[in-house]
Amino acid sequence: MRDGKSLAADLFLPEKPGRYPAVLVQTPYGKARSSPLGGPAGIRDRDHYAYVVVDWRGFHASRDAAVPRADRGKDGYDCVEWIAAQPWSDGKVGTYGGSALGMQQFETAVEHPPHLVCCVPMIAAMGQSYDRYYPGGVLLEAHVRSLERLGFPGMDVVRRFPDAAAPAWGIAERATYRPAEVKVPCLLITGWWDHYPEAILRTRRDLPDAKLLIGPWDHMGVDKPRQGARDFGGAAGAAADAARRFLDHHLRGVEGDGWKGAARVRYWTVGEEGWTDVEEWPGAATEAKAWKWSEEQAYAADPREPVPTLGGANLPPLPHGPTDHAELEKRKDLLRRTVPGPLRILGQAEVDVTFTADRPSCDVAAWLCDGTTHLADAVRRATPRAPGERCTATVHFPPIAATVKELRLYVASSNWPRYERNPHTGGLRWDDAAAQPLRITVHEIALRVPCRIER
Repeated sequence: MRDGKSLAADLFLPEKPGRYPAVLVQTPYGKARSSPLGGPAGIRDRDHYAYVVVDWRGFHASRDAAVPRADRGKDGYDCVEWIAAQPWSDGKVGTYGGSALGMQQFETAVEHPPHLVCCVPMIAAMGQSYDRYYPGGVLLEAHVRSLERLGFPGMDVVRRFPDAAAPAWGIAERATYRPAEVKVPCLLITGWWDHYPEAILRTRRDLPDAKLLIGPWDHMGVDKPRQGARDFGGAAGAAADAARRFLDHHLRGVEGDGWKGAARVRYWTVGEEGWTDVEEWPGAATEAKAWKWSEEQAYAADPREPVPTLGGANLPPLPHGPTDHAELEKRKDLLRRTVPGPLRILGQAEVDVTFTADRPSCDVAAWLCDGTTHLADAVRRATPRAPGERCTATVHFPPIAATVKELRLYVASSNWPRYERNPHTGGLRWDDAAAQPLRITVHEIALRVPCRIER
C-alpha cells in the first residue's frame, strides 16, 4: 500500500504460464472464505483468469496493517495497480464479490485506478444513508447487531442518530453516494429478499454504465435453488453465468455469449418462474389496483410480547427468504386482509393505515404474502400529535415481481427482532424500563398494488 504497509492475499494462477486478466476480491471475512472459485455463485474459470483475494486492512491476515479510519477506496486502487504491475498480469483488472465486498468495489471504482476495467458488485448498494438502517424510521435492529458482531465500524454512530433530520446522515450520503464517479461498467446482482433491492435499483439507474440481475434470492442465497419455503431451481446458477459472461466480455473480449446485446435489467418473476429482460425497471406497463377496508377493528400490542420475525430480508440465525408465515394467523395482535388472485405484481406496493392509539407513538408493521408465504415486509413509525388523535401511516414495501394466487396483507405493531420495538412513549429508541402496552383502533386500510397490464 502507499503508506508502506502490506495486505495479505491469496493468488490463484492458471496452470499454463502467461499473462492474464485478473479478478480482484477484497474481503473483511477472511480470504480463505471469500474465494470466487467456490460457493454457489462462484465463477470458477481457472484457465483464463488470475484471481487475487485480499484481506481488508485491519482484518484477518491483514490485521497488522490497521490504521484509524482506513480509506478502503485508496487501498483498492493500490491493489488494482499492484496487480497490473505483476509479470502474470495483462494489465486488465475486474473486481468481484458480494455484500461488503460489493460496497468495496464502489469505493475502489470512484478512485479511478487506471487498470480497473469493470466491477461485479453483488447484493450491495452504493453509499450510506438513513434508510439503510432506519427504514420507515425504525432501526433494523437484527441487521445492525449482525454488523456489530462482524466487527464493522460505525454502528455506534448509526445508533446515535435515530432521527432522519440529523445532519450526519446528509453528510454521510453526499460523501459515499457518488455514482457519477464510477467510470467503468458494472454488473449488479441482487434478489427480491436481499437487504436493499430498492437501493440497488436506484444505484443501477444512476450508474452511467451498469446492468442488473434480480433473482429469487435472499442475501445469503444467491444462485441457491432453495429459498425459505420455496424452490427456484430454474434460477440456480444464473448469477454465476451472468458474471462469467460479463467478465469474459470486458476482460477477454469474448463475445460468443452475446453479452454486448444483453438487456440492462433481467428479473425473475416469482410464481411464473422465469426471466424477463427490460431496458428499465419495471419495463412492462402497469396499473395501480386498490382495495379499501373501512371496518373498524382494535387490538392490543405489548412490546414485550412482539410479533416475531418469521422471514424476509434477514441474516441467519433469523429465518430468511420466502418463509411460511402461517403462524401469524394465530395471533390476536394483528389484522388480516385478503385479496383474491391471480395478481401479477410488478413494482412497489404501499398501504395506508388510518388509526387512533392511546399512546404518543406507534409502529405500523405490514407484510405481503402469497397465501401465507412471505413476499415483502416493511414498517412505518407514526407519531400522532396527541394520543387518541386519528393518524394515517403509509408503509412502502420493497419492490417485487410476483404472480400470486391470493394476496394476503397483515398489519401489526411490531416485527421483532428485524425491527427495533417501539416503547410507545414517543422516544425514538427502545427503552425497556419505560415501555408501555398500546391499544390501537384501525379505522381504514387502503392497499395499492402496481400490477402488470394483461395484454
